[in-house]
Parts: sequence; structure tokens; C-alpha cells
Amino acid sequence: MTREKLHDLAMASPIILWFAVGAVGSSLRALELFGAKAGTAQISLQIATVVFLMVAIALFIIRKPPIKKAKGAGPVSAGVIGCLTPFLVLVLPRATLSQSALAVLSALGLLGTAASIYVLFWLGRSFSILPQARGLVTNGPYRSIRHPLYLAEFVIIASKAFELAPPWAVVALMVAIGSQIARIHYEEEVLSEAFPDYKAYARRTARLIPGVY
Repeated sequence: MTREKLHDLAMASPIILWFAVGAVGSSLRALELFGAKAGTAQISLQIATVVFLMVAIALFIIRKPPIKKAKGAGPVSAGVIGCLTPFLVLVLPRATLSQSALAVLSALGLLGTAASIYVLFWLGRSFSILPQARGLVTNGPYRSIRHPLYLAEFVIIASKAFELAPPWAVVALMVAIGSQIARIHYEEEVLSEAFPDYKAYARRTARLIPGVY
């Protein structure tokens, strides 16, 4: 293992630890829900979350060293806030919702989490939390959308935000949208600098939603 790779792992270690704690927490929550005979969507969401976090941890370990990094506090802040928002939503005051509403939101979260896992397998060793260039992926879900993982994360955050009591749902969504849009801007800037083909790729693809943005 090269010195560069060891440094990369050291820098990622706080996020790896955070994801590991999240995986344990979701595992325990899945067991709790199973014992309480909760809905299938709620249990499946926790299991999918564990899978997502474990895949992300594996990719942290095997990913390529960065070719180029966005400099300054702005890119780091955007990446960290965008990454942690789904977890921070869990500690905010929650609304009292019916079981049917919780089932719908759990199904929405499951959809976003399953999509995230799918995108991770395409992103592979180019995976990164901060705006960095590790590799240019243009196949699979990246064929028509430049940031499919962020789109999936928006779905997850929306599913969690709508469980919150007012006005926290709006606050969580605004923080998520603001940090992710900034994250996209910084990431596209560093990818354009690292890969000459990126601008042509950007011209033929949408950022998040084809025909809209």
C-alpha cells in the first residue's frame, strides 16, 4: 500500500467510522422493528441502509487516489454537510404520523437507498464524499445524469424530512438542497480541470433531471 493511499485512508477514517456506527445502528433498528412486527418497508429500509453503508466503506478502502481535489473550506463544508444531513435529520423533532404515512415514507426511503446502492456499484473506485476527481464514470446511470447518487440522496433526505415536525422539514430540505447544489458545482469544476472530456460529457447530460436541470 502506497503512502498516498495510506494518507487517503487516514483522511477518510472519520467518515468510515461514522458509517460503521450507522451500519450498527441500522442493524439494531432492523432487529427492533422485526421484533415489533413492523411493516416490511420499514424493516427493508434499515437492511438496505446497512448494505449501502457497508458498500460505501468497502469503496473507501479500495478507491483510487485522487487525481485532483477542490481546494478551500467551501468544497469540504459542502461535502461534509451533504453527506451528514441524512444522519442529522434523525435527531431532529419528529411529527406524529400514521402507520400508513410511515409506510409510504419508508418505501420512498427504500427506493432512494436501493438506487444509491445501484449507483455505487457503477461509481466503484471513483467514489468520493468531497469534491474530488478520482475517475470519470459515464456509463450506466451516468449515461444521462451527471449526479445520480445525489439525486438518490435527495429522495432519501426527502423521505426523512417529511417525518419531521414543522418547521424542521423545510429547514432540513433547504440545508440538503443548498449543500448538494454547492457540492455539484465544486465537483463539476474539479472534474472539468482533471478530465478534458468532461465538458463534452456535461453538454450532453443533465445534472439531476433530464430536461429540467
